[in-house]
Amino acid sequence: MDDYLLLLDVCHKEQRAIGLFDFHNGRSMHALSEHGGLYETLHFCARRHLDWSEYLRSLPAHPQQPSEGHPQGPLRPPLKPSDSLLAQVSEVSLNTPNTRQGWFYKGNGSLLKTDGEALMIPYHALSICSQPGVFCVYLVDHFKQLRFVGFSLGHDIHDPLLSRQDASSCAQSRLRQCAITPALILGELQSSLSLNVRVERQGAQLSYLSYRLDLQNWWAIRKYSQAFLEQHEQFLQPGMVHYVFHSACRRESELQLQHGDWLDLDCPELELGLSNQVIEEELLHLYPLDTQASRRNTQGSRPTRLRHPY
Repeated sequence: MDDYLLLLDVCHKEQRAIGLFDFHNGRSMHALSEHGGLYETLHFCARRHLDWSEYLRSLPAHPQQPSEGHPQGPLRPPLKPSDSLLAQVSEVSLNTPNTRQGWFYKGNGSLLKTDGEALMIPYHALSICSQPGVFCVYLVDHFKQLRFVGFSLGHDIHDPLLSRQDASSCAQSRLRQCAITPALILGELQSSLSLNVRVERQGAQLSYLSYRLDLQNWWAIRKYSQAFLEQHEQFLQPGMVHYVFHSACRRESELQLQHGDWLDLDCPELELGLSNQVIEEELLHLYPLDTQASRRNTQGSRPTRLRHPY
């Protein structure tokens, strides 16, 4: 088993907590940090030049630990600041025979969603497609140094029909909400990962695909994304958090999504899962959708999906 440390931002009523799961020894706990949540705690470590992993592992247990089988409280996108403008989301495209690797801006932290939250599609969208992939997460410290924190998994929504019109439309096609797992894996990827993606429409499986993220592609992502951000001073403001998405597949023969579709992503190696429903703003009031709870009640015949117990 790889020596990963999995981190969660947990809301305990009016008090924040940090969820820790150590893959090395299987230890799981909610830690109490005097500095606040995960974002504030890592900033404190950066100012004091403390090792993130050692400091987090040394934190005391929260006095209110979650009971087994019960929800532990609302979860947030990992490391997201309370000010959404401090979180910047972008995308690094894959090399293809016709295009070079490139960087695209997606938006600020307000478009980041996590497990169970809906992905809203705006009125002006021409099409809806999704890609699974990995988010590289960076923190800008008080010395304006870009520091790699870790990675997470997620879905990226884009508009392929709009992207084919012209250069301006191509940039606009990426300004869509995206979903990220609540868990942040601290540090670098240590071995290849498999991503399983299932699309459900009206209670039936529409598509099931598997992808592989290997270490060679991982280091290409890391090298390109960090070098790009470090070249631009506007991305190096103290307190900023950057989420850089990189797809695990090329945009060929993409499945067209529609109002009400469910996207399920699983990573067996990390036991992480993510479920999100696609909602078109134009159709939301005309065609109300089932809730997450009612969906669970109809999944008895479906295979169990691997998921870390958030």
